[in-house]
Amino acid sequence: MRTLRSRLTWMFLTLIGLSMLGTGLFVGLLLQATYLDSLTGRLNKEGTLLAQTLDWGKQDSFDVQAEAFGRTLSARVIILDRDGTVLGDSVRDKAGTRNLRHLPEVRQALKGTTPSNQFAQKRDNRLNTAIPVIRDGQILGAVWIQLDVTDVNRSIRQIWISMAGGLAVAYLLAALASSRFARDVTRPIEEITRVAEDIAHNKLYRSVAVYGEDEIGRLGESINRMARSLRSQMSAIRKSERRLTSVIETMESVLFLVDPSGSVSLANPAFERLFGVPVSDIQGKSIQHLPGPYELIQLITRCQETGERQRKELHFFYPEERIVEASLSPMGVEKDGRGVVAVLHDITAIRRLEKMRSEFVANVSHELKTPITSIVGFTETLLDGAMQDPNTCREFLEIILEEGNRLQRLVGDILDLSKIESKQIHLELETVPIGELIQSATKTMEDQFRAKQLTLEVQLPDPLFTVTVDRDRFRQILLNLLSNAMAYTPSGGKVTVRAERETESWRLQVADTGIGIPKEDLPRIFERFYRVDKARSRASGGTGLGLAIVKHLVEVHKGTIHVESQVGEGTTFTLTFPL
Repeated sequence: MRTLRSRLTWMFLTLIGLSMLGTGLFVGLLLQATYLDSLTGRLNKEGTLLAQTLDWGKQDSFDVQAEAFGRTLSARVIILDRDGTVLGDSVRDKAGTRNLRHLPEVRQALKGTTPSNQFAQKRDNRLNTAIPVIRDGQILGAVWIQLDVTDVNRSIRQIWISMAGGLAVAYLLAALASSRFARDVTRPIEEITRVAEDIAHNKLYRSVAVYGEDEIGRLGESINRMARSLRSQMSAIRKSERRLTSVIETMESVLFLVDPSGSVSLANPAFERLFGVPVSDIQGKSIQHLPGPYELIQLITRCQETGERQRKELHFFYPEERIVEASLSPMGVEKDGRGVVAVLHDITAIRRLEKMRSEFVANVSHELKTPITSIVGFTETLLDGAMQDPNTCREFLEIILEEGNRLQRLVGDILDLSKIESKQIHLELETVPIGELIQSATKTMEDQFRAKQLTLEVQLPDPLFTVTVDRDRFRQILLNLLSNAMAYTPSGGKVTVRAERETESWRLQVADTGIGIPKEDLPRIFERFYRVDKARSRASGGTGLGLAIVKHLVEVHKGTIHVESQVGEGTTFTLTFPL
């Protein structure tokens, strides 16, 4: 492809060459015509003078006169009569030129026409003219003059050669000048082109050097302004893209886009967490390959077809059971269809909390109903006359007191659990020897263990170490675990409290040889009011909130709790705290 510089150079050279060629031809032809016209005019004047001085009376001396005039004019002179017959010839060649009446200039002269430049005829490098000889108003004959113009033509050729050489030199100089001019004109355009190509390849930091205020200079300045504007816009776009990418990647909800062709064009990392399928495996594939329930594909198809928002709760069973709220919105209609933006919110925890809340209300109502019913029933019995019997009255009052205490413990545990879960509890941390901390709790439970014929064993490390805890809250943890172990361990069983120190943490274990916990119940034993053996738990006076309180208090101390159990063999609770 020819460049602009080469095209401009060739255009200038062509125009200059044509103009110089035309000018040279015009000037050369003009010089040649002018020279010939001047020579013809001179020849006509000299011929007229010759015709006037010709001695027509001495016809026998015409050859002599013609020869004399020929030498003077350096031309061939022929004297003709009225019929065009040669009377005298300067070269004395009458045989070759006996009659010249056929020549046009001779015919014009014999008619008496005054000679002019247009009557001169040029034939075979010779210039010919004829002048009438008039005496007393009568045409006696004519004088025909022939001038050899070979030398003149040679001179004109020299002029042509000189002019051609001058034009060639001028053309070369013009070519150099035009090449330089084309370079000066195209250099900023080439630079603008390179900068524009760089801008097209996202190299936006190139700029055009502006050399003037002409059109090209203004074009360069416009390119620079465009580059600055593009840099600003690209920076804003990249910033927005980074923000959007950060938002999409950090979203807990699943976000994916479906293009008009029905293929997944974009998905965030939460997609993999929900579906258990890498994003790379689904991106670019049809929605038919989505691992979710078929209802999700139906929702996407309906959203594409109707252009309306879709919202529905879906149940996922793989890789685990979850409840998901699907919100689908149509994207702008394109020439090849309509896309869909799908957002999936995992509301499993919300639904579980709602279920736990309803179960909590039901459990609280049930737990409160039993002691209140007992208190009301025994009180009505007493008012109906049973209080007249001292023994019956005392027995009923003891039952009412027991149910009231149970009710008080239940309300107290609910209030404690509410404070712990709402993060309103404030820990009074202090450094306490581990032996003192465990001994104060086990000593409180010794009588109850003896009454139930259970063995309570405490295993302390040697040497002892100190821990930083809230003494009262930690005592509450240990008492709840001991009460739970005592309630589910038959008479003759054993409960062991063991403390161990590790490199960066310490452990507390409460192990019993009780009835154990079934494997399917282990994940739920820390739920509020959840009982493995409901009848036995209620009979033991438990509220069903002890382990829930223990779990939350352990977490407040930045610890973890783990349980291991075998049915019929016993249960071990392991608490781990940082040192």
